[in-house]
Amino acid sequence: MAKDEPVYEETFNEDLDIDKKISEGGILANVFVEVQGNDSKAAEVALRTTILERLKAEDYVFLLEARIYDILKDEEKEFFTGAAEVKIITRDFRAFMNFIMRYAPTAIEILEPHEIKMGSDEMHALVADVSEMTQIYVSQIVTLMSDPERRKLYEKMLKK
Repeated sequence: MAKDEPVYEETFNEDLDIDKKISEGGILANVFVEVQGNDSKAAEVALRTTILERLKAEDYVFLLEARIYDILKDEEKEFFTGAAEVKIITRDFRAFMNFIMRYAPTAIEILEPHEIKMGSDEMHALVADVSEMTQIYVSQIVTLMSDPERRKLYEKMLKK
């Protein structure tokens, strides 16, 4: 198997009417999701759990295709990385942005629609979601960085 070939592929929600979802405000996209771990098995479990359990169970995000790639070791930084390419359709732009904020994909390709219109209620809701998620992240980062051992690990991972 070539290095860039997926080790796992599956399609989901094959009966979903994609055109109808898009006409109702849905966003169709391909995204790459990555996970990191300090051992190969942990990275593999995290990636499969993220894609095949958490993402599949989302209420307003419909998983259409998943390709999971082999876990690779970063020799310099001494950790493992796993990647998955997924095709999704979300209920609307707000659900899409919430997906982006929660899963932090490394690459995003919006396939359809080519433009959207958004009313002020939806804009306010979206801005509130972004603000709330930012506050959660700040709180988590402050908590995590207060542990000296964890701080050293993150500094090691972030070095170029």
